[in-house]
Amino acid sequence: MFKQQIIEILSKQTRLKKEELANLIEIPPNPELGDYAFPCFILSKREKKAPNIIAEHFAKQIKPTKEIEKITSTGPYLNFFINKKLLAEKIIDINSNFGKENIGKKKTICIDFSQPNLGKPMHVGHIRSTIIGDSLMRIYDFLNYNPVGINYLGDIGLHIGKLIVAYELWLDKKALAKDPVKELLRLYVKFCTEEKSEVQEGMDPDEEFADNEWTNKAKEKLRLLELGDKKAHKIWEDIQKSSLDGFKKVYDLLNVSFHDWKGQSHFSDKGKEIVMNALKKGIAKREDDGAVYVQLDKNNPESKKYILRSNQTASYITQDLGAAVERKKKYKFDKMIYVVDFRQEDHFKALFTILRMLGYDFVNQMHHLKFGTVKFGTEIQATRMGNIILLEDVLAKTIEKAKQEIKKRKTKGDATKVGVGAVKYIILKNEPIKDVSFSWEQAMSFEGNTGPYLQYSYARASSIIRKAKTKNFNKSYWNAKSKLARDLVREEFILVKKISDFPEIIQAAGDKMNPALIANYSHELAQIFNEFYHNCPVINKDDKDKSEEAFRLRLVDSFRTTLKNSLHLLGIEVMEEM
Repeated sequence: MFKQQIIEILSKQTRLKKEELANLIEIPPNPELGDYAFPCFILSKREKKAPNIIAEHFAKQIKPTKEIEKITSTGPYLNFFINKKLLAEKIIDINSNFGKENIGKKKTICIDFSQPNLGKPMHVGHIRSTIIGDSLMRIYDFLNYNPVGINYLGDIGLHIGKLIVAYELWLDKKALAKDPVKELLRLYVKFCTEEKSEVQEGMDPDEEFADNEWTNKAKEKLRLLELGDKKAHKIWEDIQKSSLDGFKKVYDLLNVSFHDWKGQSHFSDKGKEIVMNALKKGIAKREDDGAVYVQLDKNNPESKKYILRSNQTASYITQDLGAAVERKKKYKFDKMIYVVDFRQEDHFKALFTILRMLGYDFVNQMHHLKFGTVKFGTEIQATRMGNIILLEDVLAKTIEKAKQEIKKRKTKGDATKVGVGAVKYIILKNEPIKDVSFSWEQAMSFEGNTGPYLQYSYARASSIIRKAKTKNFNKSYWNAKSKLARDLVREEFILVKKISDFPEIIQAAGDKMNPALIANYSHELAQIFNEFYHNCPVINKDDKDKSEEAFRLRLVDSFRTTLKNSLHLLGIEVMEEM
């Protein structure tokens, strides 16, 4: 809130860009040194002066304002002391729109996330992409961008060919009617058992299949499907319907939605057009067996990337090329984010390189947001082996544990909101690129850096407001235009200051594509509130004029608003009572 004013002042004095200043400004470890500090090292070379001399000069030159009460220097640091009372008066007057900014100006950001494969159930391998992508959607919407959620379904490829073969040979119609997701998984695992595949998930899809009888059967079914074979297409439609029903059940539980559900198959023809264009331009070359490739690095003969298979079926990158071009045409995006795990880094490097070679300048607007794995124990998960942990089962178990915890604590609360919130938070509080070790005990704790702790902190604040209302508390007891008659105590100001940081945190999370910034801010905010709660009586019988009580109640209300907005950006729902 006041940081932006400091940036404006410094941009005129230092001639540094505002974006650069925003990253340089620090919060001193000791409040006695100021509320914000600017290190002058960066100016030393340009000004040919020691940074402490520069800091002293600015401290004398910059005049205090209504918002900035005092400017001092300490060594190489320029220190700013804000008007604490004025900040407090602003903070207690915030509303439900607090933190919303017109940063995006309705620019379009496409976010490709979740990406389950037809015929396979959603498992824990999809959890980070789904939850991170949904949080980014909420963040960009809050900042007034136009976010477009894309679920790029794996509805074509050799796994579909395998399923069609298995469907024809071993389908149990009764099992399909009872639980279609698990029956399709059984068929896929049975095929892979017959195929005796030992390949783990995460390998390059173009290199993972051996040339054997079963694999060749699947390749043929895939070829027939792409040629429009009616029988193969009917089975594919059945697989698609059964899978989508299962996916939507999970998405409804997570409260996740999408604007675009187009699968890879939709872009096969467009991708093949791009391949033909690449051949005409001499960017791509054809092997003797008919396969088409692009050499990504002219100096490296081993850098071949195949963009069309020898049987003329589209590979994954063929479809991705088509999808990129069509999405740019349809959405005219200003930014395109692929929320896909780190093991596909080489794939996206190749995709971006080929698009650049073909002259598509919009590739500079495309980003691969990499994330690490989620570990439940030490066993490697592989759909082909059937040893996967289903996402639906994880959510069901977490909700059941939430019910048990609520019962044990003899308290109130919606077990679904607590359980789903716990899962989302343990995913989002970690930096995307870091691996997550999922612990039921840690996720469900009502103490520490957890989702339930944050939900409980909100409920505690709500309880304070309810008690006040029984005393006929009226916000008009404290007029935001009034002046505080006293200085803020330490716990009050720390809470005021933390609340004021919220808009900056949201912007940083959007700029860095990192919801972890909001998650950890939420925890810090809740911690500060609980310290305030324990040290500063809110409903105070000894407060004769009620001004202190009114101020603190409004501060509690502002905390509620901020935490609710913060958790909303993480996709976590709050409860008034717990």
